[in-house]
Amino acid sequence: MSENEDSLSRSVISDDEVAALLDQSSSEGYGDVKVYDLAGAQKITRGRLPALETIHETFARNFRVSLFSLLQREPQVKYHGIRTQKAGDYLAAVHTPASLDICRIDPLPGNALINFDPGLAFLMVDTYFGGPGKAVPGLRQIAALTPTELRFIQIVLAQAAQDLAEAWTSVAQVQIQLIKHESNPLFASVAAPTDTVLVNRFTVELTLGSGYIELVMPAAMIDPLREVLTAGIVAQNANAQEDWKPILNAHLRNAPFEVRAVLSEVEVSIGDLYRMKPGDVIPIDPPRDVTLFAGETPLYAGSFGVSRERNSVRVLGPMRRMT
Repeated sequence: MSENEDSLSRSVISDDEVAALLDQSSSEGYGDVKVYDLAGAQKITRGRLPALETIHETFARNFRVSLFSLLQREPQVKYHGIRTQKAGDYLAAVHTPASLDICRIDPLPGNALINFDPGLAFLMVDTYFGGPGKAVPGLRQIAALTPTELRFIQIVLAQAAQDLAEAWTSVAQVQIQLIKHESNPLFASVAAPTDTVLVNRFTVELTLGSGYIELVMPAAMIDPLREVLTAGIVAQNANAQEDWKPILNAHLRNAPFEVRAVLSEVEVSIGDLYRMKPGDVIPIDPPRDVTLFAGETPLYAGSFGVSRERNSVRVLGPMRRMT
């Protein structure tokens, strides 16, 4: 290095700073290095879309009832929340042969993807036709879906579309339409490879096996309803509860239940009870005061009589509750 170059470098940084940069044994630092993907799309965390998770939790409950009606077995449907992933990475991880259905969720923009576990299709078909619903290890790595399984998947997805549209009513009125079925992930893309998708995973557990169904939504699909999905669900749920009150009240008023009246009680000894035979008469006094019970709870006081040639109880008033 020439004198001019050395003089210039010393005017930029001092000797102490040069020594500090060259000292690799220094224990002082800035903490652990963390990897951060600057090129990645903005992550959508679990806490940022609580309404969308509420929608899918409601769908899971409704879908469980629908599967029970179809299979006549008690399934368990569990929602695992939202996972964000690049669209290209997601499709690259899908094993073939696959069961992929592209669908529209009007009026949301773009298309969504439903990934139906082929192993779950086998379990459902086997259960539907009276089998034990037990998985065959390795079957789906070598065998394609049968026509019966493909048809059954479409029946299940048609019902799932109805249940999902019903779950969305707390936020918006949507219509879900199945567009195309694919077995090759290369022909089932719903977003650019670098775009972010929201993967909503549901597991279905049957008696002897389980499988998954995944609803894959491009992140851009929910942009028109993002504000509602992040903030509007609480207020809408509150309004929905208010709407249910008169309906619930009306159904409760019309709900039938049994009441009973004890007209008389007689005490007999065990000896007399043992000696009784057909034709014996147990004398009782005509009742005057009668209590109407619902189960073991006394409800009304009444009096015994005859009305229209039938034994009857006239209600005099509610029983006084003991506190």
